[in-house]
Amino acid sequence: MQMERQRLQEHAQGKMARALGYALPDESQEGLERIASEDRRLAQQGMVALKVGKRFYYKHIDELTREDRTARIAGERETVAWLKERVERRTQGSDAPPIPAHLR
Repeated sequence: MQMERQRLQEHAQGKMARALGYALPDESQEGLERIASEDRRLAQQGMVALKVGKRFYYKHIDELTREDRTARIAGERETVAWLKERVERRTQGSDAPPIPAHLR
């Protein structure tokens, strides 16, 4: 749980904004700023993303249980995969990948 709280604090301090950087072709900087702002707001409220199947939902960190762990990891994994794909496409000079539904 301590690691989860540290992760939330990093996001509350703008980690997503730093990870997103600047817009790729087919993206808007305003859209990225909105994603970063929403991520920061949710983190400041103590909310974390969970994914079950294709469905995302948010839960307060104090309400997480051991049973939520798999869903929490799945939620984080999808966001990280999208960010990694953005980095790869940036180095290739390609268009941006689609924004995952839970970040729109």
